[in-house]
Amino acid sequence: MAESAALQLMRRAQLIPAALVFKVEATQGAAVEAVRLAGDVLKVDSAAALALCQDSAGQLTMVSDARVPPAGLGDAQFVLFREEDGIREHVAVLLGERNAWPEAVPLRVHSACLTGDLFGSERCDCGAQLRNSLSAIHALGGGIVLYLAQEGRGIGLANKLRAYRLQDQGLDTIDADEVIGFGKDERDYRVAHRMLDALGIQRVELLTNNPEKVRALCDAGIDVSSRRALFGQLNDNNQHYLRTKADRHGHMLEELLATPVKR
Repeated sequence: MAESAALQLMRRAQLIPAALVFKVEATQGAAVEAVRLAGDVLKVDSAAALALCQDSAGQLTMVSDARVPPAGLGDAQFVLFREEDGIREHVAVLLGERNAWPEAVPLRVHSACLTGDLFGSERCDCGAQLRNSLSAIHALGGGIVLYLAQEGRGIGLANKLRAYRLQDQGLDTIDADEVIGFGKDERDYRVAHRMLDALGIQRVELLTNNPEKVRALCDAGIDVSSRRALFGQLNDNNQHYLRTKADRHGHMLEELLATPVKR
């Protein structure tokens, strides 16, 4: 259990999941306790550590909200949620007037991507998907974008950049994450369910190409009345990445992959 707890804590902190684990012999107990009392090491019960890692993502507090109108998209309300352990914060972007939303609320569950969302990186399609989802939801009469702090499919920015280096050496996006020590997708969609629950949303039209998002919301009791495809732009830099998502993640991208590559 100690080994599993140590690795889970590393993943929770978005550190490289590697830890030195050793058994403290009876004759070493007093010396180890002295080091702990001196404040040089922290003692954590392994069962408590595992429980923390498993429960934190599902426990959210609504912290603050404000009117933040995005350019060209009318009015919007930003609502910030914080996970129980304080490590991650997520934002619900409520577009348009709630009383004018469709019965099945248009919804995009979007994982934060600094490189794509902010800088327009062509290594992925995240930025284009975010902007296209905002425009689509606005055109549909308003709805919600859940912007989740789950960079790099949940491994964090530092590890995503490490994975990029491995991809430049020939690995695909999934194998690169696994070499570092992560699974193919570390995201926890309980966060999205908790946010929707807090907002009183039960029925949605989901903008996604990812069947796992559909399954996760349905399993959590959200009525996903329909799915709407949401594509970015195919280019030389993301073609292999998108093909990997389709072939190994099951993303529904065949229509996009059949389009001409932007050069």
